[in-house]
Amino acid sequence: MLTREQVLDWRTRAACDHQVVFDHIDRYGERSAQRPFTRAFVAQVERLSGLGHLDLGYTPWRQA
Repeated sequence: MLTREQVLDWRTRAACDHQVVFDHIDRYGERSAQRPFTRAFVAQVERLSGLGHLDLGYTPWRQA
């Protein structure tokens, strides 16, 4: 079980670098990734990945 601080750390890193989400999915599975990142965030990252935005520094909240 992740602590609150660990979850916040994962989310902060993922907001800046979506590859963190994909690495987590590769290692632990998508269902596990939905815990620290939320289902909506994982879905949004996957959707943006299909559009090619992940390499452009785009985050749902701001330009990186």
